Amino acid sequence: MVKVVVAGEAGISVKESQAWLRIKEAELVGVADSLSSLREILQGTEVDIVDIGSITDSADPWVTLAAQAGKHILCADGSALGREGISLCDQYEIVLQFANTLRFAPEYERANEQIKNGAIGKAGVIRVRRGAPVSSKNADNCIFQTLGMREFDWLRWTFGEVERVMAREVTYKNESGQIVHYALVMLRMASGAIAHVELSWAEGAEHASFELTGDQGMITHDSLESTPIRWSRGEQFLSTTFPGMDQMQRQREHFIRCVQQQEVPRLHSRDLLAALNVASAARESVSTGQPVKLMHGGDEG
Repeated sequence: MVKVVVAGEAGISVKESQAWLRIKEAELVGVADSLSSLREILQGTEVDIVDIGSITDSADPWVTLAAQAGKHILCADGSALGREGISLCDQYEIVLQFANTLRFAPEYERANEQIKNGAIGKAGVIRVRRGAPVSSKNADNCIFQTLGMREFDWLRWTFGEVERVMAREVTYKNESGQIVHYALVMLRMASGAIAHVELSWAEGAEHASFELTGDQGMITHDSLESTPIRWSRGEQFLSTTFPGMDQMQRQREHFIRCVQQQEVPRLHSRDLLAALNVASAARESVSTGQPVKLMHGGDEG
């Protein structure tokens, strides 16, 4: 039985608490709505895992506090993580994951499996899109980090390292006075595949899609369609459905097994750093108008 504290700004950790209550291998021993309350719980209570909910600013102070106390960390939003917090977890040998990763999203997980099993052959052009409504919370944030980090991590997990990044960004107000924020990121993968990542803060609702093409087939997904994923070889389309497994619960159960050293983490701190590097390269490319080459080493997660 692992002991869990859910932490985050007041009133935003309800869904994380509910997720842990559904897991029989976990005991929820506290909820902290401030850094001081988290510090008090960590000093006076036996804790194995700190689940950090959405944070308005940087999650690093929360991560630092938990890591220095030797606790394993699940962070709701990977884009809130900074390099210092991630490096500190490496230093203290802390298992760190971010909860909005696409590695546990059924459509993306299954597409990854199919691609690695050769379903589309040699990957060619990859198109990935994610859109969300603009809000006062994200209006001033980096679109590449806040909206694109999940895609960057999943693309690297599925297709290998990113070698070059080219990006364009447009922000303007439409006729109704609504802010439209759009970005296009082009990634050259070490495998030779080219990924086009479209990011948009101008949608009425959350929307994600992908089109993955290779020399032997294509896999497509659109979150607005009733058929979650389609695989095509020539004129033959095969649809795939998924069991109704709760994504939050699945990741937390995996996280427990990692903490207990029963499984190897699906996501490593180096993967988070790699996704941050792609987001940083996209910002640099927008600033300079030139492609940015990435230096990388080691295996993908």
